[in-house]
Formats: sequence, structure tokens, C-alpha cells
Amino acid sequence: MAKQRKFPIKACVGAAALCAASAAYADGGVTLYGIADVGLMYLSHSTPVFNGGTGTGHVFQLTNSGYSPSLWGLKGTEDLGGDLKAEFKLESGIDLANGGFDNPGGNNGLFNRIAEVGLSGGFGKVMAGLQISPFFDIIYDLDPRGAGEFGSILTPVSDNSLIAAVFVPNSVSYTSPDIGGFQAAGLFALGGVAGSFQTGRAWSVSGKYTNGTFLAGAAYISVNNADDSALASIGELYPINVRAYTAGMSYKFGGLTAKAAFANFKANSVPVSADPALAHSTNTSVNIYSGGFDYFALPYLDLNAGIYYQQDRVNSGGHSVMGALGTQFFLSKRTSLYAQVGFVNNTCAHNGVCLGSGLTVESGGSGVGGLQGLGLAAEGLGLPPGTTVGANVGIRTTF
Repeated sequence: MAKQRKFPIKACVGAAALCAASAAYADGGVTLYGIADVGLMYLSHSTPVFNGGTGTGHVFQLTNSGYSPSLWGLKGTEDLGGDLKAEFKLESGIDLANGGFDNPGGNNGLFNRIAEVGLSGGFGKVMAGLQISPFFDIIYDLDPRGAGEFGSILTPVSDNSLIAAVFVPNSVSYTSPDIGGFQAAGLFALGGVAGSFQTGRAWSVSGKYTNGTFLAGAAYISVNNADDSALASIGELYPINVRAYTAGMSYKFGGLTAKAAFANFKANSVPVSADPALAHSTNTSVNIYSGGFDYFALPYLDLNAGIYYQQDRVNSGGHSVMGALGTQFFLSKRTSLYAQVGFVNNTCAHNGVCLGSGLTVESGGSGVGGLQGLGLAAEGLGLPPGTTVGANVGIRTTF
């Protein structure tokens, strides 16, 4: 199966337009691709701010992207000769529940997941535009649950960095060729703010080694003045600086792949509200330990499980444990039915600050992780203390 990653976005493209585009460019090295994923989800508790502010009661809902992101995109290459190619990729999210965009971080552009163009060859690959960070590529490789929407590493990553560690706009990246199993990548993003080279600047590096059965990888990301307009409109805060690193490994035993990783996320945040009750800042530091497996019991039946422990390094005693088990039954190479169950337990620190960690990145069960330390500024953004259990069933097809 091809690698697929997710986060939410908003666009409406008519079926006729898509068919026309596919036909028009079929001979020009352009490919139309996508994922359609929708399911039913139950949560024993929900995130108050996404529940009409009526509390943390249970929720049963039709959910977009239960297992993986619903998206569509265009990608293409042109052979320039001499082992040199030009390539591009444009990708947007779809909300199958209402037919609109599924937009990460309030980015309402048409192609607000990926919009990149560049050159590739024996030297590697150079790309420019809106890109997925090398840091998140390693996070994805090391997650036994494939960084899915429900009960995976994607939830604590988004809890503790919003989308700053995933999508990087205004960036230029380089990926080296595979040299004896080793590969490195680097990305640098310009802030574009007059008079301030630091504002909005981001950079990320990664390295990995693989020999077919064993993989080891590590990565780092630094983002200045990261912002998420969707969260700002709810909690009236912005994360100012995000720093994160990760390392881990995986090993394949026949049809079973075992994975384990460590990550640390640090953020410095301040409110944007004029309300004195919200006028304070915070520094966060959260360790994340993860492990699990992915196992093809049969050629058409995949089982996977993951456990994720978050430790608040600023507020003593605060921690969160999330676990999930999932299965996919493949009706064909492109279409599968899936079922998932999971839980998250949030324990407050001795000073009362809680990691409001989520169980899913979808709104009903999303969280806020270390940023819960903002107190009133983050009130209602995370799942409540104690245990939340959830289940999700759905259908997924690719094209």
C-alpha cells in the first residue's frame, strides 16, 4: 500500500471537472489520485468546545477520515533527459461528511496539504512550496498505526504542536539519494516577514537507515512563530515556537513489523486575547514513548496495535496513556473495511494542570496535550481527566 498521511482541509470539486482534468492530462504524465474514507465513531467522552460547550458527554457520529485522510491530488513528472526529471504534487483534503474541504490549521486554500514542484535525479531531489516536514516523515515511518486518524502517533503530535511539525509552507527541501541504505533530508522555510529574518522561519532535518527488514531513523524540527488560526479562534492563543525531536527503529519478522520510538515536544505559547484572564504565557515540554506492531495475518487481513505514553515534563505528575487496536479487511487492492477500538487516560499534574490528550484528530475526540498548561486559554480544548474509550468502523478506498 502507498504511504498516505492526513490532516483536515476544505474544497469542493465537481465530479465532472475531475473527470475532465483526468482525461485532459492522462497523456501528459499527470496522475489523479486520492483516498475516500468515512465511518461511524463512538466516544464515551467528547471535547467540550466541539460539543457545543455542553460538557464532556458521549458522542456517536458519522466521521470523515476514520482510518486515513480523505484527500485527492494531482502529481506528475517530466523526463528532461540525462537522468533529470521535473516533478510536482498538489494535494487537498476532502470532508466526506459534508462534501467540503478538510483543512489543516484553518488553511482554506485549494491545495492546502501539499503544493510543491522541483527537480530530481541521481543527486537526489530538490522541492519547493508547501511540504510535509522531514520530521513528520520519520514520525510516520516509526508509527505502528501508520499515523492514522484514530489512536495513533498523529494524535499526540497534533496535541503538542498543532500542525507546525507536519505541514511547512514557503519551504525548500533536499532529499539525498539512497546510499547503501542511508538517506538524509533537510528543509528550510523562509518566514517572509520584512525586517525579521527569524519570524516564521522553520527548519527540519532527518536521517534514516534501512536494509529491508530493519529501519532506524531520527529527526528534528524547529518552527518560529507557528500559528494555527483554527485553534486561535477557539482558545485565543498561538504557539510561538515549537521544537521537537524523535528517534526510533522498526524490525520486520515475516508478516509482522514491530516499532518503537521516542519524541520530545517543546512549545512556548502566548494568548492573543485582550482578556486579562487569558493574558499569560506558558512553556511546555512533553515526552512521548510509543511502540506497537503491524501484522498481516492473511494477505487480505491486517492487524495493528499501538501504545502511546505522554509525560508532562513541566507539570510534575501529569501524564497520558493512549492505546488502540485496529484491523483492515481488504475487499480488493484498493478497498477495505476497517474497525478500531481505543482508549486514552489523562492524569492531572500535582498542580492541577492536565494533559487534555485526545483519542482522535477528528473534532469530537481531539486534544491539546501540553498546551493545556495555558489554563483558561485552552479550556475546553482537550478530553477530560480520567478514561475515554472509543470505537470506529468504516470503509476506505483509494484511486
